Amino acid sequence: MKAATLQDQVSFVVHLPFKPEHTALGRQMVMEIVRTMSREPEFINTWVNEMQDEPDTLVLYESWACSRDDFIARQLSKPYRLAYEAQLPALLSDERHIVFLTPLAGFPARSS
Repeated sequence: MKAATLQDQVSFVVHLPFKPEHTALGRQMVMEIVRTMSREPEFINTWVNEMQDEPDTLVLYESWACSRDDFIARQLSKPYRLAYEAQLPALLSDERHIVFLTPLAGFPARSS
């Protein structure tokens, strides 16, 4: 597969505010999903973060070599995501919040 240009990509930020009693399970499930989805051909990267002022909230930054519509239509319905998607609402203290972004420029770290 050829390298995707910025115009062929979608990026987004996902906020997952877990209920305190479900944070550990939520983290485990997120990490399992990320490990699996990282093998998808359109996957570019994901950064999993914890909010410093709200440690029960995970924030993911994802980049994919596809459009927003393609990501929603094809990736969210993958069989490995179905149990996660079904269980997620019960684990969250508030709705999952996703902000889609259009990549404009990238500044990767320099190689040593």
